[in-house]
Amino acid sequence: MTRLVVIAVLVLAALAAADAFRAKAREKTTGSPAPAQAAVVVHRAPSSGLVAVGAYTRKRVLLNGREYLSEEQVDAAYPAPLQGMPFDIAYVARASDGTVLLAVYKFPQLSPAQAGIELWERRRLVSSFRVHPGAFAGGVGFADDGRLVATLSGDGLVVHLYTRDGRSAGRQPATSW
Repeated sequence: MTRLVVIAVLVLAALAAADAFRAKAREKTTGSPAPAQAAVVVHRAPSSGLVAVGAYTRKRVLLNGREYLSEEQVDAAYPAPLQGMPFDIAYVARASDGTVLLAVYKFPQLSPAQAGIELWERRRLVSSFRVHPGAFAGGVGFADDGRLVATLSGDGLVVHLYTRDGRSAGRQPATSW
């Protein structure tokens, strides 16, 4: 992998995190109503339009303010028999082909948290697979023109790569460049 791919993964992870904190998916213009002031600031909509929302944990995905994936869809798609257990959508990302990536933590009773990846196309589940806890603590994105799922460890030092069907495609230090 090249430095460019690592940089792209880090940028995608940062964008996914930023999307989760944005309140609205609209563009607005702000500035002084005084005609003498020419400075106008434009706030752009999140690049993907996707955001995970929920009361205590994020359980649904909105696209431009409308429900894209319901709590039931996300829960049922998790790659382990843990349906009905509490969960949180930690990150959301989108590939250039429209594939939506969810990084989901499940919280089974009396057990450590478990981590999984779900890939969706046009609101239909394409693939889901488990990853080791902490694999995406630093964020998620797509690498290699969307062919690989990339996760960043919480310490920001390791990028884990997976094929879209969940096979490991390697890992590399994020700081190797």
